[in-house]
Amino acid sequence: MIFFDLDNTLLDHDGAEQDAIRSFVFRYPDSIISSPDRPEQIWRDITNRYRARWRAGELNFEEQRRARISELFERPLTVSEADQLFAEYYAIYRTHWRLFPDVIPALKQLKAVSPLAVISNGFSSKQTAKLRETGILDYFGFVMTSEQAGAAKPDPRIFQAAIYSAKERAEECWYIGNHPENDVLAAQQFGMKAVWLNRRDSVAKVGTRVVRSLTGFVDLVKTSMGILS
Repeated sequence: MIFFDLDNTLLDHDGAEQDAIRSFVFRYPDSIISSPDRPEQIWRDITNRYRARWRAGELNFEEQRRARISELFERPLTVSEADQLFAEYYAIYRTHWRLFPDVIPALKQLKAVSPLAVISNGFSSKQTAKLRETGILDYFGFVMTSEQAGAAKPDPRIFQAAIYSAKERAEECWYIGNHPENDVLAAQQFGMKAVWLNRRDSVAKVGTRVVRSLTGFVDLVKTSMGILS
């Protein structure tokens, strides 16, 4: 079984988020906090902080969303306002969902040699919608989310739940993701054949296999199986 992370591995989340937050901020030019940073950097910093608190169990999913959108505005927001504004942002973000160019060619080749599945943090309905609306849901046997598992990456319980659903042993399964710690080191510690998809040529060091594209991952998997292209 080959498992994939979703956001920034298959789906160009950062690109979609950048386009979406720029459009959203443009709608509220006099209400957003002032900063020398670009809107996408402000939003990414806010998001990273509150998602870390969500993964630590300090906030639930809706609370971290409200906190993120509220921090973007100069004036305090009510719960209702925060929910409404985040829904507006998310609707814009959804229109910008797109795959990386190497995704479909890689899935076609890997589907021919192994069952495929997804391990992703987030709500099942939202993560499945991303796969469906970008046209790749049918490549996967199942999608394991943190909502289903009751734990978010890097918690090993989400990998355990995925392995249980696959009816495979961890050491027989591949896992590829874009985050060197939450994805790759966590999967490796669980016993999977972990691969870091380092699309941005990051200088981070990990003790796992590293590829720069899904094309490289296809070559790695096929070589390990003794399949010549």
